[in-house]
Amino acid sequence: MIIYLVRHAHAGQRSFDGRDIFRQLSEDGHARARELVSVFEGRPAVRIMSSPATRCVQTVSPLAAAAGMEVEESQDLWEGSRIDDALTALEIDGNGAVVACSHGDIIPGLIEMLGAKGVRVTGRGCELGSIWVLRFENGRWVDARYGGITNEQLEPSA
Repeated sequence: MIIYLVRHAHAGQRSFDGRDIFRQLSEDGHARARELVSVFEGRPAVRIMSSPATRCVQTVSPLAAAAGMEVEESQDLWEGSRIDDALTALEIDGNGAVVACSHGDIIPGLIEMLGAKGVRVTGRGCELGSIWVLRFENGRWVDARYGGITNEQLEPSA
């Protein structure tokens, strides 16, 4: 299974009053969300998952709409969640691909944990709207590669 781990696109100003879950994408963020439809063209997803944060759901909603799918919200992908819970949520065996949207604390934590488990990690980064390509096969993590923000870099490693 290929898991495309997407960092949410650009959002408005962070809220520190406990309502940050409702922060929406900026105009640039909405443009990136629409762009993801073409980035994933030819890479059909069997599931689209997201943190329940509005900015994450909005990042993958155009992709889900184009695929005729619903966005599955997962608390385990929410900012501040336990990294091992997020990793478990992504351990999906099967055919096809999963697109999962999360945050700038969860994604680097997941990549660090995979590296500590001996998984081959290639690249670095976690820019807004960027994508990591992870492979999970036969109940184990195979590799993780930073794909950046362009579709040319999203092919799984051999």
